[in-house]
Amino acid sequence: MSTTYVVIDLETTGLDPENDRIIEVAAITFRGNDILDEFSTLVNPHRDLSPFITKLTGITQAMVNEAPGMFNLRSRLRAIIGDHVLVGHNVEFDLGFLKTERLGVGNHRLDTVTLATILFPNAGRYNLEALSRFLNLPASSAQQAHRALEDAELTVELFLALKDQAMQIPLAQLDELVMAGKKLGWPETIFFEDVLAARARTAFAEGDLRQRGRLPRLFNPPKLDGRAPVPAEKPTHLDHDLVAAMIRPGGNFERAVPGYEYRTQQEDMLLAVIDAFNYGSHVIVEAPTGTGKSVAYLIPAAFWAAQNGRRVVISTNTINLQDQLINKDIPELQHILPFELHACVRKGRSNYICTRLFQQMRHSGPSNADEMALYARILLWLGQTKTGDVAELSLRTPGERVAWSRLSGESNACTQDQCAMENCPLHHVRRQSELSQIIIVNHALLLSDVANRRAHFARLCRFDCRRGAPSGNGRDQWPQFPGRPPLFGGGAGRD
Repeated sequence: MSTTYVVIDLETTGLDPENDRIIEVAAITFRGNDILDEFSTLVNPHRDLSPFITKLTGITQAMVNEAPGMFNLRSRLRAIIGDHVLVGHNVEFDLGFLKTERLGVGNHRLDTVTLATILFPNAGRYNLEALSRFLNLPASSAQQAHRALEDAELTVELFLALKDQAMQIPLAQLDELVMAGKKLGWPETIFFEDVLAARARTAFAEGDLRQRGRLPRLFNPPKLDGRAPVPAEKPTHLDHDLVAAMIRPGGNFERAVPGYEYRTQQEDMLLAVIDAFNYGSHVIVEAPTGTGKSVAYLIPAAFWAAQNGRRVVISTNTINLQDQLINKDIPELQHILPFELHACVRKGRSNYICTRLFQQMRHSGPSNADEMALYARILLWLGQTKTGDVAELSLRTPGERVAWSRLSGESNACTQDQCAMENCPLHHVRRQSELSQIIIVNHALLLSDVANRRAHFARLCRFDCRRGAPSGNGRDQWPQFPGRPPLFGGGAGRD
């Protein structure tokens, strides 16, 4: 029989269960997709409400003065809660207040935030409103955004969406997840047990029980296309007019990008970068927001790489800018350029998972709740990711970040002599960079490569490397590498 759940949502006078009080409570009891009961009421806290709480919730002093106190509601709430599983968004907050009223003390609980980070690791933000937009759930109206019943109804919708997503998990992974969770006593295990039971029934009906016991391959990177750039014997200069025509009125950008506006400052920067490539000089550019700096250095870099068979390393100040370039700017450019362009991102070892270390965790099992939450996330993500990059996950707690450090390529236990190369995200991205014309790194990684005398990027660009450093602040990275004199330059230059 399916588990019965009770979604609880509270509005309170503050955040401290010891000193603040409940001013509104809502409880929705459901089993499967069926709502069994719904209850909500204002609560008299027997104290004054702050103007902030009134503005946040829309609950006034006059409204709560006429409401029953928790003493009068305790028996009703105890009957509603029973021995059911309590569900909440950041459920520990609600449980803290319930426990001061001696309610829900021995009940199992589920946190929809934890479940959402596991099942939707790419959501970005995990508050109730953000998740409702991400999943296209019926969001609370602006007037009711912080009322208990509306938030409880939205939490039920979120829970059902999470269950629908979990129903897509292969049986073998569900088996493994439930086994590890039960061994650790992980609260969210009961959710996946319910899903496993439902999946097993579906699989039996579909004759698909053969999935059980078959663990999918850990990492399935896309097949690498292309071949390593072949350098021309002697590089030839870029044609200023040919390259600049891309962004001039009537050019490729104007035809391909809706609302594109020509900017003289962008062309000035583009021409300066072309000169730096042609003559092996350095260029330092300071330009305001809206200039179109990324396009102004990416286009010359792409033409130089394609025309001369030279790799170009573009170094940014932050990983966020790396992600913007590879996920937004370069894909747009690839549709506009008159030739094929291969590009990749390189980040530090700590950004990539070591599949061998994760395999060890699968055998030994997670040791705490943070490890278990991260383990569950990785187990479901690793068969889908194309990169193995932690940027695709959401590490929410210090404990999860510590757990990741034990599983990443930066760990001392991740060694080349034990590496399963074909199953290694770090090895894959290194191979990808060998086949790419443009490699996007960040200043910290580039300077670490120089400071530690690895010269990995210099070897990749051994045919007259050009480096772009478009985002500035390169000097700020050098304190991380004491004893090395700073290199100062920007834009593009010859090694």
